[in-house]
Amino acid sequence: MIGAIILAGGSSRRFGDDKRKSVLPTGLLMLEESIHKAASVIDEVIVVLRFGDISFAKELEEKIDNPSVKFYCAPDSAQGMAHTLANGIHQAKDWEAALVFLADMPFVQAETIESLLAEYEFRKTSNPIVVPIKDGKAGHPVLFSRCYFDEIESLTGDNGAKPVIENNSAHVYQIKVNDPGVIRDIDTPQDLAS
Repeated sequence: MIGAIILAGGSSRRFGDDKRKSVLPTGLLMLEESIHKAASVIDEVIVVLRFGDISFAKELEEKIDNPSVKFYCAPDSAQGMAHTLANGIHQAKDWEAALVFLADMPFVQAETIESLLAEYEFRKTSNPIVVPIKDGKAGHPVLFSRCYFDEIESLTGDNGAKPVIENNSAHVYQIKVNDPGVIRDIDTPQDLAS
């Protein structure tokens, strides 16, 4: 099975408030929209929240009401994105691959997720890392074959999985997509407004 990990353990410092709870024009919370996008295509989704986010996890569980979506409060979330991802991937031991989403990128299209999965299936035997590219820029979500899970689990700092991608460049497959959502993240309230 291929699962999705949504990284939602950041502190939203640049946003000035908890951006995960900001409301999009659809009426959904930003994180809720990101979860719906992933769950519309992927069979199992782990949402990795901040340590101590138990009440927010319960609130999201009630809103989303989907047994294939699980919430996990990362014990090391305060140490940075790589720690949050390492905590999350540890929960995904029985997956053959993981698509890593960022909570503040709710505009990714379902077709893009399907394209990444199709590329993975085509390249499966070469242990691919599949990265979407829009206008020459690498985006998210990124799909990692299972053989990289241990390397991801040993990550530290705030750089996410970039070192894993750089260390395994021979296995990285870039697919061009016509989806601005793969490079559009929300860091400030202005990003939300635009």
